[in-house]
Amino acid sequence: MISLRSIIYAFVVLVTVLGVVILSLMKIEDMSFIDAFWLSIISISTVGFGDIVPKTVGGRLIVMVLVIGGIGLFTYLYSTIFGGIVEGHIKDVWGKRKMTKKINGLKNHIIVCGAGRVGLAVISELLEDKQDFVVIEKDQDRLQELTKLGHTENILFISDNATEERVLLAAGLERAGGVITTLADDAANLMIVITCKDLNPAARVVARADRIESIARMKKVGAETVICPSIMAGNWMAMTLLKPASVTFMQSLVDEVGLELGELVLNETSPLAGKELRESRLRENHDATLLAIKRGERHIINPRPSEILLPGDLLILSGPPDITAVLTKVVSGNDIL
Repeated sequence: MISLRSIIYAFVVLVTVLGVVILSLMKIEDMSFIDAFWLSIISISTVGFGDIVPKTVGGRLIVMVLVIGGIGLFTYLYSTIFGGIVEGHIKDVWGKRKMTKKINGLKNHIIVCGAGRVGLAVISELLEDKQDFVVIEKDQDRLQELTKLGHTENILFISDNATEERVLLAAGLERAGGVITTLADDAANLMIVITCKDLNPAARVVARADRIESIARMKKVGAETVICPSIMAGNWMAMTLLKPASVTFMQSLVDEVGLELGELVLNETSPLAGKELRESRLRENHDATLLAIKRGERHIINPRPSEILLPGDLLILSGPPDITAVLTKVVSGNDIL
């Protein structure tokens, strides 16, 4: 991969050399600017038409220095720039600079470590939910798979090792709202959890674990949630056999009905604060069902209509695909019940 900085340096040096040579030829050979410039270009490009030649010893020495020192720079620039255009390297360099600028402008975004099978599923969900996120993946083939997801203009990525601190910082870890690490190596995921909690303790971390014994370790170093895909898959397969009707119903809620889960925190200025659940009219006005209330460390499952909603409550709801956007307005007081 070519370095844009090295191209700029070589170009500046070449222009400086040409400038000195042109001024020297104008003074020593008493040439016009156009003649001096023409002689410099045909000399450095080895074309040498011979229509304009230096007549003094000093002029010839200057041209010799230009030929010896400038041809290498000219050849380097010519081959690198045009070769880069043919191979797409120039576009890659500018694309990376643009992507880095976008990443530096993110805040409260999500960092996804790994773009394997689990990582791709996570990325698809984030795209569907229109969340800001950055993907870290060192395997170029896996990064190519991201193009199959569509909306590639919304996918920001860093091609590097997610276990390194500098890479996580480049992804905006200190400003991130959450991190999801989906690597197949439990030790690597553990290292990422430790680094994340060290550099940004406020960020929520969801980690993948392939071995059951790794779950406790990751939670011990700070991961809020640890998912073991094999256990989840096994439980789902058993449920499919033992309770097929229930599983089919749950699947239809997502695939056919399109229900979506939403989480919203009730603030003190919300019009819902201090009201009974029956007064909120969440179901009547917004087709939303309140599944549970998280109040501190306590969960109120299937709350009664008489349950009073308090500031600070985390409401867990289900509803149509735009449930989160609609209820955010309701909870914040920007919508009329």
